[in-house]
Amino acid sequence: MDATGRHSHRRTDESTTETGVSRRRLLGASSAIGASALAGCTGGEVLGGALAGFDDQAFIVGYQPFYTESWSALVIRHAGLAEKYLPEEYSVASWEVALQGAVVGNKMISEQNDIGYTGDMPTITAMANDETAIDMVAIAGFSAGQQCNLCFVPEGVDIEDAQDLDGREIGVTTGACTHRFLLEAVQDEGISPDFSDQGMQTIVTNIREGNIPAGAGWEPSPSRSVIQEGAAEYLFTGADYDAYDAAGLLMLDSLVENHPEAARGWLKAELEAKHIMATDPERTIDLIQQEGQLRDYERETLHATLYENIDVNPDVERMLFYTDYEAVDEAERLMKEEAPAFLAENQGVIDGVPPDDRYRTEPLQAAIDELEDDDEADWEPLRGAER
Repeated sequence: MDATGRHSHRRTDESTTETGVSRRRLLGASSAIGASALAGCTGGEVLGGALAGFDDQAFIVGYQPFYTESWSALVIRHAGLAEKYLPEEYSVASWEVALQGAVVGNKMISEQNDIGYTGDMPTITAMANDETAIDMVAIAGFSAGQQCNLCFVPEGVDIEDAQDLDGREIGVTTGACTHRFLLEAVQDEGISPDFSDQGMQTIVTNIREGNIPAGAGWEPSPSRSVIQEGAAEYLFTGADYDAYDAAGLLMLDSLVENHPEAARGWLKAELEAKHIMATDPERTIDLIQQEGQLRDYERETLHATLYENIDVNPDVERMLFYTDYEAVDEAERLMKEEAPAFLAENQGVIDGVPPDDRYRTEPLQAAIDELEDDDEADWEPLRGAER
């Protein structure tokens, strides 16, 4: 592992190793995903960024307010948990909004972000790059296909189940977790729909206006269409195909190596955020509503996307507030096997799985030990399935 300072090496436009992906190639793949993902997105004020001054003790955090599985970042931000747990000499320089996960990954590769919250696909892509060592230190969110793996249709459309999608158009963002999920679903169903590469907001708009018969997307946008606007209904989810979804919590390896006390502090904040989300829904929604990016979302919609089971899978929990991906078999398999295989073998975005040393849970374990041994917390740091 590189234990040198974060700005000690030069960058080139193109270099690739057996297990990595070049920055140029990643940017190209991101633009292929991102051009559609950004289409139609408005109100995306960006905080910080390349112009935000920072040093190695003032961190820039990249996060996605429009992806429910990364909302632990919102709880940390608005509950002041970073200030609570970071050592006194450390701080957050800025919180940087990203409308898509590839933006967070790219900014971590260029070292404009130090900590990143992003979906499972951009998490793996960032880890596999060969220019900047980036570690996945935890998962920010996890579900049994109830957050990113969602297929929804316009209200009242003549579609009753997945079989009705054979030969019909489905809006999906190529290379995203929804794309992986749909490929699994159509293979299992033995159908051949027509995939139309669209960004999330374009899919939502087309569903609302009845321009496409079906779309696949990630929360909270589908909940807004279904609950807040009454314009759509869920058709099926990843739970029907054992297709899980997640968000990753990334850190620059230089942060983990050179500032381990700060890494542990941040992970303590993450653990308390998960505790709040799992045990106090009303406070959680109060905190999330402080996020200006989500001002157009009603409280009922925000609550539903985290806590209300979907009618087509009424017995499947909406969100599993896990943090340790190595303690949950399905999460470990998704992040170490299924997601990397999809990106390498199906999409050709990465040349191989991320190196083993990019999967780092020892800072999380150290944070848990300190919370438990030093009586820093009067709550259990891990959910039941993680213990």
